Parts: sequence; structure tokens; C-alpha cells
Amino acid sequence: MATFPQLAGIRPGPGGAQVAKNISTPTQIATGYGTVFRVYINATASAGGGVYDMASGGTPSADNLIAVIPTSGLTLKIEAPYYSGLYVDPGTGGNVAVSYGI
Repeated sequence: MATFPQLAGIRPGPGGAQVAKNISTPTQIATGYGTVFRVYINATASAGGGVYDMASGGTPSADNLIAVIPTSGLTLKIEAPYYSGLYVDPGTGGNVAVSYGI
């Protein structure tokens, strides 16, 4: 009998089971581990932000940076794991949505 990828815990393609919408201030999105898939830029920032692998209460740094959120563009494809938590800084004046999951 065939085993479907979804039942085996394997995602058949890129995406995320969850989406955090309208992030306009630095925000802790998730704690623990998972995967960040996409950042959708709703409003571009005057100064770039970032996606970080960190627990709440920390200070973002280059050591825990997953990806820089650019000041132009529409979608940032990441598909990277995080281990401590998912923290997103949309940048000065920016607004983003983030897809993530396990």
C-alpha cells in the first residue's frame, strides 16, 4: 500500500501551514523550531529589516540572521529552518506577511 507524503510527515512542496499577516513592528512570530518559507512585502521599508532565528526577549544580531528583508520587491523566498524561534523585523515603515510551519 502506498504511503502518501503528507502522512509520512514530508511536505510535498514549498509553503507554510501558517501565515502571520500585517507585521509592521518587530514581532516574535513563533517559538521553538520550524521552517520559514516566504516573506511577502506588503509595504516597502525605508530601511531594511530581517528574519531572525531567536527566542523572545533577545536582541537581533548578525549571528541569528536568517535573511535580510529588502527595501524593494514583492516576495522573498527563504525556505530555511529556525531552531529557537521566528522573529521578524519588517524594517522602518515596512509591512510584511510571513508563511511558516514545521
